Amino acid sequence: MLLELSAQNIALCDKSQIDFTRGLSCITGETGAGKSLTLDALSLTLGGRADPSLIKDGQDKAEAAALFSINDEMKQRLKELDLSAENEDELILRRVISRDGRNKAYVNGHLSTITMLKELAAALVSIHGQHASYKLLQSSYQLSLIDSYGGHTALLEKLRSQYLVYQKLRTNLNELSEAQKAGALRYKTLRYEKELLSKLNLKQGDYEALVERFDKSMHAQKLMDSVALAQACLDSDEHNVIEILSQRMSDLEKCAQYDARLKDIAAIFAEALQSLESARQELAALNDSLTVEDPTELNERLSQCHDLARRFGVEPRELYALQERVENELSEFLSLRERIEAAAAEVKAVRAEYEKTALELSKVRQEAAGKLSSEVTRLIQSLAMPDGRFEIKLWSEEGVKPRLQGRDETAFLFSANLGHELKDLASAASGGELSRLALALEAVTASAKSTPTIIFDEVDTGISGRTASAVGQLLQRLSQRVQVITVTHLPQVAACADTQYLAQKSVKGSEVTSTICRLDREGRIEELSRMMGGAVVTDATREGARMLLEQSAAAASDVSSDAAESA
Repeated sequence: MLLELSAQNIALCDKSQIDFTRGLSCITGETGAGKSLTLDALSLTLGGRADPSLIKDGQDKAEAAALFSINDEMKQRLKELDLSAENEDELILRRVISRDGRNKAYVNGHLSTITMLKELAAALVSIHGQHASYKLLQSSYQLSLIDSYGGHTALLEKLRSQYLVYQKLRTNLNELSEAQKAGALRYKTLRYEKELLSKLNLKQGDYEALVERFDKSMHAQKLMDSVALAQACLDSDEHNVIEILSQRMSDLEKCAQYDARLKDIAAIFAEALQSLESARQELAALNDSLTVEDPTELNERLSQCHDLARRFGVEPRELYALQERVENELSEFLSLRERIEAAAAEVKAVRAEYEKTALELSKVRQEAAGKLSSEVTRLIQSLAMPDGRFEIKLWSEEGVKPRLQGRDETAFLFSANLGHELKDLASAASGGELSRLALALEAVTASAKSTPTIIFDEVDTGISGRTASAVGQLLQRLSQRVQVITVTHLPQVAACADTQYLAQKSVKGSEVTSTICRLDREGRIEELSRMMGGAVVTDATREGARMLLEQSAAAASDVSSDAAESA
């Protein structure tokens, strides 16, 4: 609820602060005294238009700030936005406007955007006035009002969940379809690339092995000659190194009896002979395995590798990876048809579930709309519109894609006079009628859906007498559930208030200023007397004011008792 509103240099106000209470608060005062100052200041804090004409003459800037107590949902929202106040139970919205257009918005002292200010304010305050019942004209708000009144929360959440799943699946299907379109353009190219790469059919490491084989083939003769010469040294009949060394070792072993040192040297010869024998065996095995490849064929295959690598702009050793990518892309494309069919079937199934829930929601909305129309019509006929009719038109759009709120469209229709056809609110209702209609709607739906604070600006325009008392009692009934603030010129309405404020204009020299103050009981009697009797306040009007307060207090007590019994 709204706890405090402060304003500086707005309209005729130098500096003002108003502390608000629970229940019904009424702001009264003579015409031109500044009753609308509260709405002007509050509208600024809620993200309203920064009109430089609001700035007091002679000042360069104006400022307004509103302090709210908030619920757990708003606390969580502020935490998520990192905008919590030091006292997390409170929220301060502040706005500064300048003649030069440099306007600023603040949330709990943090510089903010107007968009953020409006988003937060929408959950805090609803303003219904001569020109401010905008939400009532918005189709989305009208639909949410019907859903809240009808208690469709669970069904609506089910529909929204199905819608989100549908959107996700639909997006996936669209992406697959786009991929198929793009793949179709590349399909022939991919097949041709695969054909070229498949002729080589390289695997990882094949190119490096091919280079090695080519180098080997280019030096094959030299290799074979080297092996042959080495074998000849170790294995020929003449000049056989192994045989010669064996003989010399034998000689040394025979002479070792004369010189023991020859025994160690002979051992070295034996070790060398063992190594040479191993080398001879290895050379023999190598010679048996030696094959000579034609370097021409290998060179041709290498040339093919280099040509393809240049064609595709890759290194020759990367051709195998390119082939894998091409084959994978082809496989992916060829699998798209089955995947699209499966995705389409899934979308169709979820769509069917959505349509089923949407149809169910449409039926209960029709029922709720009928009941709401009847209740509101009954109420507005007691508010100086005896021939007033209110009707909610609800219809389904079958030819459009699924939507978050369902298939339904709505229009609030109204007629104030007998014999006049029902028309859309925007064209059929005057400002005062729209305010009273808003009051009736709020009174009927307050237990289901409402902001914590509702403001009515001269909701009583064009009424008097018993109707005025009915409006006051209706406001009092509404204030049992939410905080209600209204600007009024009728004593019957003001008398129903839990708290009354007086707007006054004063002249200091050549300067005119406006102030708003809270009235005590005697102050209320004086103000109600003025409202009842005009400029002349008499003992009779004061007595009438006292009786009006007592009667309103008794009516308010009955309202509270009814509310307690309902609870």
